[in-house]
Amino acid sequence: MSEFQDKPAGETVVHNAPQFMKKKITLAVAALGLFGVVSWAGWTAFSGPSSQSTAVSPVGNAFAAAGSSVQGDRQVATINGMKITEMELGGLLQSGVDRAIVIDRYINKVVAAERGREMYVDEAKAALRAAEREVLATLYTTKRLDELRKAVTEQEITAYYDTNVLDQNFQQWKVSYYLSNNQADIQDTLAKLKKGEKDALDQLKPLIEQGDGYAVAQALPYNLGRVVSRMKKGEFSEVLNLRNGLLVLKIEDMKQLKKPTRDELKQDIVQALALEKFNSELEQARRQAKVELG
Repeated sequence: MSEFQDKPAGETVVHNAPQFMKKKITLAVAALGLFGVVSWAGWTAFSGPSSQSTAVSPVGNAFAAAGSSVQGDRQVATINGMKITEMELGGLLQSGVDRAIVIDRYINKVVAAERGREMYVDEAKAALRAAEREVLATLYTTKRLDELRKAVTEQEITAYYDTNVLDQNFQQWKVSYYLSNNQADIQDTLAKLKKGEKDALDQLKPLIEQGDGYAVAQALPYNLGRVVSRMKKGEFSEVLNLRNGLLVLKIEDMKQLKKPTRDELKQDIVQALALEKFNSELEQARRQAKVELG
């Protein structure tokens, strides 16, 4: 299908059974880059003066502020009076590495961080601000999404399922096409195709070359799914004007896959609803924030 290799980004060909078709959600988390666990969160551990024997890293403070569940964060070491707590090592300790090794490596990281803070003052301040904001934003994202997931009701799940999980989302189409750059040629070929002339039919190519040739309508390039979903098996489209040229489609076959049940999709729906609410809250907070550029 070389004519369609330059299809716009985001238009993906799907060959297997379609996954749950959720509404498109613009998640502001993506814009912030808040995916996964923040690597070496301990880099924000050194913004306090090292001379203070009671100093605790901003990372520890950030997580401690989240609630009583983390109030028992235990100190594992001190370096020049700077506390290192179990919470800072949480992800590393859970990775299966020996505890003593984790602590030893983290001490090296703290020593290196302290030297960086002392030797490169201005750069260190900027790096600490950026790292602290990343950690706090990740904390907010993780905690708030968890709260929103727990707040989703059974009624909301049912309503979302009934509105968004539709039979047509689980139809797969097998489509062939004829492409030309000449108006007279495409019209002549379409007429021959409708008459069932063998020479014209032999010129049709599969729209999806991989796998069994079937795909859900939403996965077809150039939004052709909008046309395909209104057609029937054996039907030809009218001439379509694309940037690659003039196109005619034929529906070779359509199959209906079993729609997943509400219970099968429950966790996916909970996640979708939580993300939707999270995004709405973040957009509202952004609108209320006083932003001055430059």
